[in-house]
Amino acid sequence: MRWKHIFVLAALQWSWIGHAEAEPALFWFNDPVGPDEAVLVSGSALDEATSVSVARIADQGSTSASDQETKVAVLQANPFSLKFIIPKEFAPGTYRFTLTYAGGTIAGRVNLPTVYWSQGNLGDSASPSGWIRMFGRNIVRRADRARLLLLRNAANAPATSVPIKGDLWQASAQIPDGLEPGSYTLRLFNGDGGEAEWVDAGTIDVRARDPGPTQFFDVRGYGAIGDGKADCTHAIKSAIDAAAQSGGGIVYFPRGRYLVTESLIVPPHVKIKGERTDLVNLVWPDFASPPAALLQGTSHFSIEDVTIYASNHLHVISGGFVLRDGLSPDAGDIAIRRVRIRASAFRGQMDLEAIIQRMRDFRRIFPDGGPDTIRLTGDRIEVSDCDVLGSGTSLRLFKAANALISHNVLSNGRDGNYILLGSRRIIFENNLVTSADLQATGGGITVLSKSVTASENVFVGGNTFKAIYGWDREAMTTDGPGGYYFGRAESTTSRELALRDAPDPYPASTSWTGALVMVVNGRGTGQYARVASYSKTAQELSVTLNRALQVSLDRTSEITVVQAQQNYLVVDNAFEDTGVGAQSFGSAIGHVIAGNRSNRTSGFAAIGLSYGHLQPCWQVQILNNHILEGNVYRAGPDRNVFSNEASVFVRANQQATTAGQPPLVQAVIVRGNQLDQDAHIRIEGFSAASPGIRDIVVEANSIGPSRVGLVIDRGVASYLARRNVQAARIVK
Repeated sequence: MRWKHIFVLAALQWSWIGHAEAEPALFWFNDPVGPDEAVLVSGSALDEATSVSVARIADQGSTSASDQETKVAVLQANPFSLKFIIPKEFAPGTYRFTLTYAGGTIAGRVNLPTVYWSQGNLGDSASPSGWIRMFGRNIVRRADRARLLLLRNAANAPATSVPIKGDLWQASAQIPDGLEPGSYTLRLFNGDGGEAEWVDAGTIDVRARDPGPTQFFDVRGYGAIGDGKADCTHAIKSAIDAAAQSGGGIVYFPRGRYLVTESLIVPPHVKIKGERTDLVNLVWPDFASPPAALLQGTSHFSIEDVTIYASNHLHVISGGFVLRDGLSPDAGDIAIRRVRIRASAFRGQMDLEAIIQRMRDFRRIFPDGGPDTIRLTGDRIEVSDCDVLGSGTSLRLFKAANALISHNVLSNGRDGNYILLGSRRIIFENNLVTSADLQATGGGITVLSKSVTASENVFVGGNTFKAIYGWDREAMTTDGPGGYYFGRAESTTSRELALRDAPDPYPASTSWTGALVMVVNGRGTGQYARVASYSKTAQELSVTLNRALQVSLDRTSEITVVQAQQNYLVVDNAFEDTGVGAQSFGSAIGHVIAGNRSNRTSGFAAIGLSYGHLQPCWQVQILNNHILEGNVYRAGPDRNVFSNEASVFVRANQQATTAGQPPLVQAVIVRGNQLDQDAHIRIEGFSAASPGIRDIVVEANSIGPSRVGLVIDRGVASYLARRNVQAARIVK
């Protein structure tokens, strides 16, 4: 019986492999797209397609002819991809395309909602009368018709339909006030198409808000004077202790200036609250040896409506950490609201030697660049309506989840930046990010930590980044060198891979779980999944994936395993006097850089490279950005040129020159960008023998007066350039 069981399993396995070999498969295609725009389809055996037809799906209530198929030309078909054009006579909407091959047909629908994630006002949950937001592609296409359906996960429970408002990349809806608590499945309709175009948008729990503290503990009642001279530390700590012993409370500061000479620990369920931001100052002296943080707590605390002043300091507000960098197991439910921070270790009439010594001290303690003004970790984080200035990094989120960073002024200090590190489900919107020091830089999203395997689902929208002059001057970049494995891999089941080569001896982090597996060469190229588990024995290395591959891997297949940087949306931001405005740097998948505006920055970029490891850049869309003034000084990828033009820039730093090497950049769309002056589009794959870029669409871009115009080098394979408009080249 045992051998019979093994035989059946083997037969099923070979059946899966054989089926995968028999027909084309679709892995990804770009959207949003409209009439007379290109669709790039990534998949397997796509050169087997003999024809493509496209139909516009009829809208709900439409009386016009529906789903009429129109044959279109197959462009640049190869085993990994093909391209076609949506007929220009079609109206905007949702489209179905059908590929015909010898064994049948395979189809996809373009402009359906692709939901990256949903997030509620309580994180994974939402409260009655609270909000829920959805992020991804094609979230709202027709605002007058778009709806969200909440289906109660119970038998015969009625569905609740609510309107949504938003755009292609995000939307919000209000939870009805009387909605019964429970678990709900979300269904989203973006306004285009019919009943079949509703899509799953995840699930959410609806629950009442946790009751916040209500009992007040006025620090004046515990002896605080608030004249800016008397030490109020003991009185404040006494009020905090009383609130904690009562199970929580509001430690209240009436109008005044409160001198504090020690670190304040905020226990769970305690709120620090001032009468008003401009009326209450918490003041720390110029410490000879400052504490690790001026205000710190682990979970379920908030700080509201105060101004914080400090001279020599380390971290100002720290939440979710224990000791210096350890994470509290219950970290989360932390809110910093309407707080102004003015903390400068360089305040006053310091002589040069004192300044240099203080800088050396910071470099010794913080080799990455200065203390953190606000540093938070955990689930359910909020920083809103704050005005933050410190001596180093303005904001650090570390392994945070379900965070809302909104309507803040973040001023980076000396050697400082802002950092979203190893985090997920982050809304970073309507902030002003700038420099308080000429040595300050910008920042961005990173996985640069030995305890991080992924960063994902980040929305950066409606922000202004300006006046950034230090270091690389990057306003919004992604970062994280290294990886875990690059080499051959073969499928043993649809979710398990045997690794045939040695792993990286210096992996990017201590765990592989959650890392991104990308099939970069050979059979199955273009697929990706995440590592569910990693096994290493004397005989074999293997990984189990979080989902099945559509096409099995064989001895020709090569994979790279890297820290995941997935599903970043960088939309509708303004960049001024920075280095790069926004870029995907190194490993990337599912990024969108759209609708941004640039003045005197080096522009927008997608770069795949060997950054301590093979780091591919896939499925990146650079859409409808506007470069106004393109003059740049000491910024961007060509920093050896002092004064340069801005660009929309796609590069594969391909180091291998022998044929058959995997490309570093695949499936990139550069469409609809407007470059007014002194700006250009450059696509560089470097190696003609082994192209670093494969499958890119450069379409409908407008390039004003420029010395470069549009350049696509010989290291780019299977590119489609169409409908681009260029002004006369500047030759002087």
